[in-house]
Amino acid sequence: MNDLDRPSSSQDRPATAFDVEACYRTFLGRECETPEIAKAHLTDAPSVWALIDRFQASAEARRYRIHAAAQDICQDQDGRGVELTLDEVQARALSAQVEAVWSRYGREEAFFSVLTNPRYLSSTLRDEHVEEFYATGAAEVDRFMEACRRNGVEPDPAWSVLELGCGVARMGEAFAERFSTYSGVDISAGHLALARDRLNKRGVHNANLRLLTDFLAADDGYDVFFSVIVLQHNPPPIIHKLLDLSLRRLNPGGYACFQVPCFLYGYQFETGRYLAEIDRPEIMEMHALPQRHVFDLLARHGLRPIEVVPDGRIGSIGVSYSFLARKAD
Repeated sequence: MNDLDRPSSSQDRPATAFDVEACYRTFLGRECETPEIAKAHLTDAPSVWALIDRFQASAEARRYRIHAAAQDICQDQDGRGVELTLDEVQARALSAQVEAVWSRYGREEAFFSVLTNPRYLSSTLRDEHVEEFYATGAAEVDRFMEACRRNGVEPDPAWSVLELGCGVARMGEAFAERFSTYSGVDISAGHLALARDRLNKRGVHNANLRLLTDFLAADDGYDVFFSVIVLQHNPPPIIHKLLDLSLRRLNPGGYACFQVPCFLYGYQFETGRYLAEIDRPEIMEMHALPQRHVFDLLARHGLRPIEVVPDGRIGSIGVSYSFLARKAD
């Protein structure tokens, strides 16, 4: 509950047994066991809003929200209407569209394009905001390591890490600190210039950065493939192509950890129709790749899924998932 949504203290009132019963139904999805238990919630004479806070913050309410969300995902998720087929001319046109958008962001709003928070706009960006920005990257790397550990995988400092869509190296420094080598790839030269400047100033010597075109033309391998909040800004055929190539080059026994929306409400994609919109604005877009295509790619390249979880990264416009998978030795 947002404090701005609350009534003033003069509009609040002492909670009643009726309010307790309403909280059970609303936040726990069930009836209260007995009248005596309902009365026990009123022994300290809470206000209505204090009672709501108490129920909403309870462990049972959290479990009920997860249960309800799982039912909704199962009912709403639909991967139909997303076309992946395209010819070479269409592939070049889609890639050029994405490159134009992100090159402009690299020149004008590099930090904001990575995390769309107003404090990261170039007009208001301050030194403390920059450090806060990079701290979020360290937290992302910690989340990756925790995902490994909760699945019985101990991160190995000897791993080499490839990050697709590194931007301004928000996570590059943290990856380089924890692992032997870090390689960051991005489509935008502007983003990469800022990334190099950051890593050089921080004295990071085990990192290399390269344009996407150079990465696509190479054939080197790596122990970890990592990508978050990047694939979603590419049309589905491009998401599929990038994952296909990236997973193919993952070393035997290596791990893939990536995020991609698999469903967006009201979303369909047809390459011909998309490219026919000649007046398409140069802004970041949100796209999805249905789950079945992700699993097909994992199977094609010999990866076994370890964990697939909804991650909430795209808000309420659809469902995004984080995948953790291991390639066969």
